[in-house]
Amino acid sequence: MNLLEVKNLNVEFKILSGRVKAVNDISFNIAKGETVAIVGESGSGKSQTVLASLGLLSENGKASGSVKFEGKELLGLKTKELNKIRGNQISMVFQDPMTSLNPYIKISEQMAEVLTLHKGISKSKAIKQSIDMLDAVRLPDAKQVITRYPHELSGGMRQRIMIAIALSCEPKILIADEPTTALDVTVQAQMLELFKGLTKDFDTSLVLITHDLGVVAGIADRMMVMYGGRMVEKGSVDDLFYSPKNPYTYGLLHSTPHVDEPEKRLEPIDGLPPSLENLPNGCTFHPRCEFRFDRCFKESPPLIKTSDGRSNACFYDGILSKKDKNK
Repeated sequence: MNLLEVKNLNVEFKILSGRVKAVNDISFNIAKGETVAIVGESGSGKSQTVLASLGLLSENGKASGSVKFEGKELLGLKTKELNKIRGNQISMVFQDPMTSLNPYIKISEQMAEVLTLHKGISKSKAIKQSIDMLDAVRLPDAKQVITRYPHELSGGMRQRIMIAIALSCEPKILIADEPTTALDVTVQAQMLELFKGLTKDFDTSLVLITHDLGVVAGIADRMMVMYGGRMVEKGSVDDLFYSPKNPYTYGLLHSTPHVDEPEKRLEPIDGLPPSLENLPNGCTFHPRCEFRFDRCFKESPPLIKTSDGRSNACFYDGILSKKDKNK
């Protein structure tokens, strides 16, 4: 059963020079209990896809298409109705916990507010449940931590608090936007183990937004790769990791360090991500792609589903292997 169904989602922003399309015709589903990763470089449209789905775009943003949660259309839904779903049925852990938490309010107040608002329980009961939730995310000395202000806590502790807040109403979908950014490697590993355990314990679907393929490898079931506001490849994590069909996915994998191959030289993708205000003609990745040919300069490849259940947007149908760039 699909909890979330996104079809033909488009997002554009009105700016001084005109309009910019940040997300182009994106479609995907999230099933109950699965973990899906949305992967790509900064500016690829990952976060805007999710923010549009939850009605959280900035004032100059506009979304079109369809986003259904348990069959109910979210796009165009009134704020009052959306607020019954956001934070309750669908929760989000934003990228920077320090800016997500109010620095002037104690953790106890911020956590209790979510439960009193969505569950209608008393403040004292909400604080008790909040302590229980901090214990669930394995935050030591929860009774003391909840009495503190955000600036008194480490980055890892604040991240756990944000996860606890997001899970406090036991949502059906948890969205984590770059959940391990700015955390050291040890804390990152702890966070990933935490997500794995919590999604199982709470039977929650997880959507991971990340540029780090290391985050995806051990936790996600499916992966969707975005570039220049478009979906370029999607399929199971094993399929995309071991046999990518899109040159961009292939490039991401080869520019990621591997613990089991520390001596292996990284091979970065040449060039820079495109400006959404001035996308190239044809395939948006062709200026950086070593597998490009004439057709790529003129036509934009559609995302086509293949017989093995994967989807790929690329005209190149050969075997992806490093070409001799001197030729």
